[in-house]
Amino acid sequence: MRRKVQQLEFDFRQHGGRRKGAGRKPKNAEPGMSHRQRSAKKRGEPLLITVRLADGLPSLRRGGALKVVLAALSASSNRHGMRIIHYTIQRNHLHLLVEADDRECVARGMNARLSPLARALNKLWGRRGKVFPERYHDEVISTPTQARNALRYVLQNGKKHGVVPQASIDLCSSAPVFDGWMERPSIASIPTAPVVAAVVARASTWLLTTGWRRHGLLDIRELPQTKRAGRPQRNLAESRSRANSR
Repeated sequence: MRRKVQQLEFDFRQHGGRRKGAGRKPKNAEPGMSHRQRSAKKRGEPLLITVRLADGLPSLRRGGALKVVLAALSASSNRHGMRIIHYTIQRNHLHLLVEADDRECVARGMNARLSPLARALNKLWGRRGKVFPERYHDEVISTPTQARNALRYVLQNGKKHGVVPQASIDLCSSAPVFDGWMERPSIASIPTAPVVAAVVARASTWLLTTGWRRHGLLDIRELPQTKRAGRPQRNLAESRSRANSR
């Protein structure tokens, strides 16, 4: 007589895979930059890079921190095939407008800048731990419109955050040495101009030398748009010319 063999079923717990609540949790109050593959970049396309500070740290625009950031950017403004063309230093983040041959140059260049800067800031503040906990964000600039908007976004970013008067330029940025203002500010009266000149490199891409100017020079009172790739605002001279021709 044959015995009926009962097959036992085992419930093996599955690990990994896509499921609700999985993945690394954000270190700051807002989710950080996704680790998806970055968009392709051609040699003549600049990048707009944003680097955010960890929550709860002192402002980068004050005292010793500003000097540390300027020194770090100056020491590495043109290294590993990546060049800083313009920058702005805000309370808890940096915006860099850079040129680089390829993605590998960008990766090496950003590592060469952020690692020493983080160590210097930790030493200044007498602390340990992450200074830039999240992956930096970048945006490929591929058209003259994007280039002009990116320049305005970086140079006028202090006005976006309400820390710079509308009729002034931000001394915590490369605005003092920018040569595309409709009304050029007096560089001689700006004490930080020599420091700024040491930080930035001369633009070499068509988009940052010639292309962006097709949409007009920047007015010192222009405010940056939240959406940088949008249609650029007309400068005052162009607006007046069109009004007079009607």
